[in-house]
Amino acid sequence: MKISFLIHTVYGIGGTIRTTLNLAEELVNRHEVEIVSVFRHRDDPLFSIDPRITVVPLVDTRVNSPTNEKEHPFQLQPATFFPQNEARYKEYSRLTDDRVREHCAASDADVVVGTRPGLVAYVAQFAPTGAVRIGQEHMTHNHHKAALRAEMYEHLAAIDAFVTVSEGDARVWRDKMPLPSTRVLAIPNSVPEPQVAPSDGTGSTVVAAGRLATEKQYNVLIDAFAKVTAVRPDWVLRIYGGGDRRPALRDQILRMGLYNKVHLMGPHSPIEPEWAKGAIAVSTSRHESFGMTLVEAMRCGLPVISTDCDYGPREIIKDGVDGVLVPVGDVKAVVDALLRLIDDQALRRRLGAAAQESARRFDPSQVVKEYENLFEELAAGESPRGSAPEFAPVADCVVAADGALTITLVGPRPTADEAGLRLLCARTEGSTEVRTFAFGPNGSVTIPAGEQLGEGVWELFVEMAATGARSRLGSRNIDQRGAMHAAERLAPGEAVRNLVPYADKAKGTLVLRSWVRPVHAEAADVRLAGKKVTLSGRLIGATPVGDPVLVLRRRGGPACELTISGRWDGANTFRFTIPCAAPVAQQNTAHDVWDTFLRYVPNVQPVKIGRVLDDVVMKKDVYNYPLAILPKKRKGSPARALAKKVLRRPKQRVRVRLFYTASNDLALNVVDL
Repeated sequence: MKISFLIHTVYGIGGTIRTTLNLAEELVNRHEVEIVSVFRHRDDPLFSIDPRITVVPLVDTRVNSPTNEKEHPFQLQPATFFPQNEARYKEYSRLTDDRVREHCAASDADVVVGTRPGLVAYVAQFAPTGAVRIGQEHMTHNHHKAALRAEMYEHLAAIDAFVTVSEGDARVWRDKMPLPSTRVLAIPNSVPEPQVAPSDGTGSTVVAAGRLATEKQYNVLIDAFAKVTAVRPDWVLRIYGGGDRRPALRDQILRMGLYNKVHLMGPHSPIEPEWAKGAIAVSTSRHESFGMTLVEAMRCGLPVISTDCDYGPREIIKDGVDGVLVPVGDVKAVVDALLRLIDDQALRRRLGAAAQESARRFDPSQVVKEYENLFEELAAGESPRGSAPEFAPVADCVVAADGALTITLVGPRPTADEAGLRLLCARTEGSTEVRTFAFGPNGSVTIPAGEQLGEGVWELFVEMAATGARSRLGSRNIDQRGAMHAAERLAPGEAVRNLVPYADKAKGTLVLRSWVRPVHAEAADVRLAGKKVTLSGRLIGATPVGDPVLVLRRRGGPACELTISGRWDGANTFRFTIPCAAPVAQQNTAHDVWDTFLRYVPNVQPVKIGRVLDDVVMKKDVYNYPLAILPKKRKGSPARALAKKVLRRPKQRVRVRLFYTASNDLALNVVDL
């Protein structure tokens, strides 16, 4: 096989670069391997690279290079195919789009691997036809902004597998990204056997290594070591790495008078000889996607004290067996663990030996087998875990009078007890939200009345826990009668909640539409009399103050807002008479759209007017209101108007009509005839 890794830059230093090289150097023993570096910012890589690996730089950003492309016209234009919410978006451009696409178009790679979110998006869009497309997650699901995750889902759906470095993070991705076409699995980073003799557990040096960044919480380690050195003054702490927290950490060391005991050593490569100098390794991170430095230290025979942060450390260290886990941010726990190992050399040696042995499972020869198996499965077109449904679930759905939904599987299906069936409800608008509900033994599941499902469209999937297979839920019969009573079941002052199931006719799947509004203006009757429209409705979830005001806001520019006073018919029922000439007088385009809002209290933000408290999911094609025809308001000189009159040109006209949008909000349009 030919395997191609797409990386931001292979010329720097960092965990993603190191682990990519570890994997590539093992794969090249049996495969053709290339590393495509989007950027080249220095002449030579900081890490040594096996000469059998082909390195392909795409964009030269070296300051003194005659081929420097920082001012290339396309480099100055924004990227189109790179996710806008990616942390490095500003570094990417039309030039990087073009270079990656051109490279992939000419590539004969069998497997293409993207090593960060934006590059996974590139792989999804540009990888050669027929190539296996792999995405790697070197951070975690929760590390990324919700906006980036939302951007990435369509790209993740287009790749063959998405690989995280911990099973804990893989579970989160599987729960949050219920896409049946993409396999999500965990393969740990690899760490080769060090080329130096392991630590003998003697000496009096504590070692930490990693980027000097906030999430590493070196300030916690320094605070803890201040207490340690006060009672064990022979011990010193060395912290290896570079980063933007260096000045703050240096100031902390000086302020605490630790400049003889705590040393910021800067970046070191290779790092193994530095680990071997130590007697104990420490990590006080708040978050870790994996914990590569932990494995490096363990391979060098050091016992590791680590915070029990999410995912990585707890999958690497067995507390009390080959290391020690302590709570995140707990200075006293770090002090106690350090003093325990400092004062017991036999314990240090026992834990260090166990660490060295258990870390062998991260050897590149072991990890690469998992990747090779994955590549071969996908290349052969096999159905890996989670990528293909084992059955095609179809369901009936009933809405109860109280708003609860009962979904019942119909037709052939595995038993719920055998398969561990569960319903996954996924909403991906804006930020991603996933809710899960277990099917009972009879193949039914109930979403209770009042369940907190955010406003929007929810796709439904069925997952079989026994195999991990997921499939979209097909629709047979949908009984929406309970949704017809949504308005009746609202108590005074209660927020609007309505959950309506419907069939996506194009896909044949069952979908839910949820409306959630703390304060809502529910439209009722719309009547046209001449050139005026009367609109009535009900305010829900709030008490009005003063007369109601209808607010019309024109979409697009320039901004324009019209206000129309109305009256209350009863405590919460509003009524407005809208003169159609008002929006016509402000017409700006051949098709103006005005959104409608109700201001129920003076000087507060108005709420949208819509119709959501019934069983009709899409009112746009159901509620058709009459339209008014008016002469078009023309802007021009009196001479021009006179000329039209003399020439007897027909007057232009417009139509004005209220309609419902795709979200069932009420709008008004002014359209040229």
